[in-house]
Amino acid sequence: MKYYEGKTAVITGAASGMGLLTSKTLAAAGGNVVMCDFNEEGVKMAADEINALGKGRAYAVAADVRKFADAERAAALAIEKTGRIDLLVNFAGGNEARCCKSFVPFYEQPVEVIDWGLDVNLKGAVYFSRACMPYMVKAKSGVIVCMGSVTGFEGDGNGTMYGTAKSGLFNFVVGAAKAGAPHGVRVFCVAPGPVLTRETMGKMETALGRAIEPKEIVDFVLYLASDSCPSVTGSTHLVDAGRLCVGRGSTAGFLEAGK
Repeated sequence: MKYYEGKTAVITGAASGMGLLTSKTLAAAGGNVVMCDFNEEGVKMAADEINALGKGRAYAVAADVRKFADAERAAALAIEKTGRIDLLVNFAGGNEARCCKSFVPFYEQPVEVIDWGLDVNLKGAVYFSRACMPYMVKAKSGVIVCMGSVTGFEGDGNGTMYGTAKSGLFNFVVGAAKAGAPHGVRVFCVAPGPVLTRETMGKMETALGRAIEPKEIVDFVLYLASDSCPSVTGSTHLVDAGRLCVGRGSTAGFLEAGK
């Protein structure tokens, strides 16, 4: 992890789960992290905890990824405090049915829930990428990572917008990578299967017979984003313990695991 010493990362969904673990890992390596989350109290507490360790510096930003102004504010803070943005990891997201407590089929979903699913899972990553990428282009260096999901391949009969948005990210990274390549900016997507950020995810069927530890995803993301993988761009990398091999089995999938 020495590669990340002195570098700056903007992380969304940073108050918990893989976003928090990534922030801690980078800071422990001597990197700076701009931690963005809608949970203002949670992200501030997380940043304070990291700063108390006295290694890399953490900056908390209360941000709604659905608002481009919040993305711009986070990027500007990174430049103001550290003078650079080397890495953006878009972790913020969630199944709209579970997060909005609306467990009904797509044809009965309220429009507000549909909008939430698309805005948080797709537009949020697009907004933060749009806000951070100009600084990377100017520096002729940078990496943007979008967090997809195996659901982007499988689909979900209830959390339909979650899968729709995640598959949209698969295409987004291709276009963004083409735009960034002449300027030394890489863009790619990592698509996890069931990750043990919630205990119930362990109930989902996979070929390996187990769910994925959050650290596996974080380590993989940081490996691909490092100078060990300078040719990785425009691609989506499935890390699902063989979930896609065995098939979804029902339209409930992630939704039932999240109840």
